[in-house]
Amino acid sequence: MLDRVVSAADFTKPVAPGGLVSIFGSNLSPITLSSVDVPLPTVLADSCLTVGGLVIPIIFVSPTQINAQAPFQVSGNTEVVLRTPGGVSDALKITLQPAAPSVFRSGTAGPVTGLATVVRGSNGDLVTNSNPIHFNDQITIYLTGMGQTSPEVATGSAAPSSPLASTLLTPTVTIGDTPLFVGYAGLSPGLVGVYQINATVPFKNVPTGFDIPLTITQGGASTNIPVRVVN
Repeated sequence: MLDRVVSAADFTKPVAPGGLVSIFGSNLSPITLSSVDVPLPTVLADSCLTVGGLVIPIIFVSPTQINAQAPFQVSGNTEVVLRTPGGVSDALKITLQPAAPSVFRSGTAGPVTGLATVVRGSNGDLVTNSNPIHFNDQITIYLTGMGQTSPEVATGSAAPSSPLASTLLTPTVTIGDTPLFVGYAGLSPGLVGVYQINATVPFKNVPTGFDIPLTITQGGASTNIPVRVVN
């Protein structure tokens, strides 16, 4: 039984074409299994998912959760169907938005887990309260759900490094109300369904303190995470 489809980055809705998604339900697979193959397989532990009638790549299956990549070829209102040796699920109606950016919460720093994957360029470490964003910093944000790219990348395949696959819908990034310069927004080379934004923090007029909202807005959708900023 299929219950819901959410972003694999932060378990929120909506979701977008090409984004990594988590499907929750019951009796989704008799076993737990993951794949590191690229291109990603479309059948894992005899479980197969379709979105809009298209078979989609699967990363992970378990009895209650499947992680997969939404197809680039489908948008708008559609249906998800699961096929297993035990039978075929009822169709779950979902909507794929043009963009649904969501930042991965998979970062780890020492004993702290579940951190947003925002990296400072100056030291290559995750942004934390003890490693805050500084004025004029270069930061890289890792996320999913940013939709179509140019050039197009096949669903389930790793993103190219040359040319880079840039998003068709340009995002804006702000700290508080201060916009950051976005140098690149698109798929992360060598990865499947993972996007990145490379941005530069201004050297002045940036709000400082704890829990300053770092906001990504794209195609009418937005997400934000709290960060510490110092001068």
